[in-house]
Amino acid sequence: MNFSGPADGLSKTGPRLCDETLPPNFHLPLVSIIVINYNYGRYLEEAVESIFAQTYSAIECIIVDNASTDETPAVLATIAERHPQVIIIRRETNKGQTAASLEGFARSSGQYVIFFDADDLLLPHCVETHVYVHLSSRIHIGFTAGDMLQAHNGNIVLSTGEAMNNYIRSGRGRRPNNWRPYRGHANWPPASIGQNLSAKALYVPPLCTQWVWTPTSGLCYRRDAILLFSDNPRLPHLWTATDMYLAHGIGGWCGSVLIDEPLFIYRMHGSNLFSQTAQLHHALNYKPGGDGDYISQAKALIIDQLIHRCARFTPNLLFKLHLIGLLFGLDTKETDPDLPRWAKRSCTAHRLVMHFDHFAAQFGEPTTKLLMLLFGVPWQVIWRCGRGARSAHNT
Repeated sequence: MNFSGPADGLSKTGPRLCDETLPPNFHLPLVSIIVINYNYGRYLEEAVESIFAQTYSAIECIIVDNASTDETPAVLATIAERHPQVIIIRRETNKGQTAASLEGFARSSGQYVIFFDADDLLLPHCVETHVYVHLSSRIHIGFTAGDMLQAHNGNIVLSTGEAMNNYIRSGRGRRPNNWRPYRGHANWPPASIGQNLSAKALYVPPLCTQWVWTPTSGLCYRRDAILLFSDNPRLPHLWTATDMYLAHGIGGWCGSVLIDEPLFIYRMHGSNLFSQTAQLHHALNYKPGGDGDYISQAKALIIDQLIHRCARFTPNLLFKLHLIGLLFGLDTKETDPDLPRWAKRSCTAHRLVMHFDHFAAQFGEPTTKLLMLLFGVPWQVIWRCGRGARSAHNT
């Protein structure tokens, strides 16, 4: 597949507004594409060329190499020579996908962010479509999810993703008056991009805790939505499933939009960490509990963030109810075998005890203890929570 395309000079500011009714110093939003690579040197150059072939020019490209031991250094040298504006980060040790993603995010500056697996490919209209949907949506969602082509050894096997298919076939996601086509620029977007796209953009409301999206490379996040969840001190230890953490957290809190159109190629080649084959109805294409299955850990980290940072998420009663609903929807088992039985049964129960003071300061002790009881915390543990702090205060 040839990805030599029109976006030769990618700009951090992007094209200027040409509509004379708008100030001339405003630009289309910058999109940061953060490429995560580990021993995918054989695919990396083609992946980067797919970025530079985008029909949208306000893009910055950041490559984070996770201490690869294959031909990656030579490929990076070629990329740096051909595209000197690319930011390349070479990590000395491989500490997993999430740590690399966070380092790339820290170096980025775009209002929108795509984390891009180095063995995937972006289709030329990918970024433009994501931006157009964000700017045309009346609901200010946390991210968009484009559909995918699934390829095996260079052959397109499927043109959709199963999770998105299930949501679309259910009839959910269509909202009246949720779409106003963006026409803020004289020269953008092209007339062709809006054709029938409003019918292909399906809203996923907050509190959705079922996976309905596509994998990493298909997701385009608002930067400020990522910032709600990226400062979790335990997050860098999540080896993979970064998309699970961000999509479930941001989608559960802010909502999202599915784009029923393929925007990237998900490549399967036998050495993928999670998916082993193209999706097949009534057949799992990954090994539950295997090396790439960090789903429970990702959900546990979201719960930890919501409880520990609850003051950030709950400025009023409505938001407090929203947070409680999300805790119930995301609750999962803890994986630490040394925890007591009640804590292993419910991650939320365990984290409410861990962060009792933070949560009670925001929700009050009676509400916090009632929630603990509902999540299965033994009454003896609930009784002890907060007593030490009150004793210290009284003395």
